[in-house]
Amino acid sequence: MVFFLIALVLAGVGIGAYAYANTGVHDIALNLRDYHITGVPDWVPVAVPTGVVLFLFLLQAIYSSVRIRMLRRSTDRTRPVSPQRPVPPINR
Repeated sequence: MVFFLIALVLAGVGIGAYAYANTGVHDIALNLRDYHITGVPDWVPVAVPTGVVLFLFLLQAIYSSVRIRMLRRSTDRTRPVSPQRPVPPINR
């Protein structure tokens, strides 16, 4: 999750710098069903794919943390701890 926060801050700073340097607008014509969008700020086509990638990164981080918790719980259930279990000797 720390890496996600670092990536989020870096993406925000990068898109902010890009938006500061590119203050114009332009039209976007999509080939899907003849859509035409007018007056789109120049930073939006950069921010949307960045947001999608960061969203997928966040989903992967959440899935990994849930998976680690599930694995920890499964090992706790399969190996019960009892006070009668002998302690192995320490060989030095």
